[in-house]
Amino acid sequence: MIECKNFMIALDKYYSKEGINKSRVNAHLKEHYEKLNYTNELGYADWMKSILDYISLKECNTQTNNEKLKILDIGTGTGEFVVLMNALGHDARGIDLHTEHLELANILAKENNMDESTFIYNDKKSLPFEDNSFDLITSFSVFEHLENEVLEWMLPEIFRICRGCVFTLVPNPIKPIDDHTGLAFLGHMPRWLATRYINLRGEKYRYSISRSGEWDVYYRYLNGIKKVFNKHNFQLDYLPDEYIYPSLEKCPPVHRIGKNFNFFGKNFFFGISLFPNVFINFGIPKQYFYPYLNLISRPLKND
Repeated sequence: MIECKNFMIALDKYYSKEGINKSRVNAHLKEHYEKLNYTNELGYADWMKSILDYISLKECNTQTNNEKLKILDIGTGTGEFVVLMNALGHDARGIDLHTEHLELANILAKENNMDESTFIYNDKKSLPFEDNSFDLITSFSVFEHLENEVLEWMLPEIFRICRGCVFTLVPNPIKPIDDHTGLAFLGHMPRWLATRYINLRGEKYRYSISRSGEWDVYYRYLNGIKKVFNKHNFQLDYLPDEYIYPSLEKCPPVHRIGKNFNFFGKNFFFGISLFPNVFINFGIPKQYFYPYLNLISRPLKND
């Protein structure tokens, strides 16, 4: 079990000083705790173990799934997944440019007898590691917060330091509800319109993750993600369905966009169908309709 008492106390103080109301503070604390709690219903620990075992055997060519992977987590935030990956027996480090988040991550690391060097601050347009340093580079719901100009320097750096593969978990804009605000259809709007819409909806939907308090989300559909990875010499592939998070049972593919209404005891759907089977038959990947994309990218290096 991961120790997190001091970490949770520090998180409470951090969110409270941000001026967030108590109900939202409690919601944030619950999200953090669920990442660390081995027995929670979301199954983060079981999922993390399964994908690391899969990547170890299938992508990094280890002989057994017990071999330790050297991992770098990009945009590690408050560090829960890095601590979890270390608890699962791997050598994981995290990097971020948010000093307050890293201070919280270091509290969690200290609480679990991990070295101070586990978490690294970096605000430069380069990554402070030697070539081919890591078996696995991870990013969990980070990619959508990176502008194109950031990706232009970051992906070549990831290519340089990665000797295995990159795992990216990113929300798909095809999903109706935005994870960051809870508002509908933001992923389908031009960013300028989405930003104005959020502001019009008021304080209840104020975005509280970015340092500026602004909506720093840059949604990309699957084709756009594939294009940017291919540009920087990565081959993009998909994690097998049995390993993806959240599972397709909990978050099924999006086959239509709209809303159900109940009139006199009968349900009616108002919206549009996306006709997924038609597009899939014409060669569109089925993952295009998944609400969350679990992507594996391999750097195409000359041996």
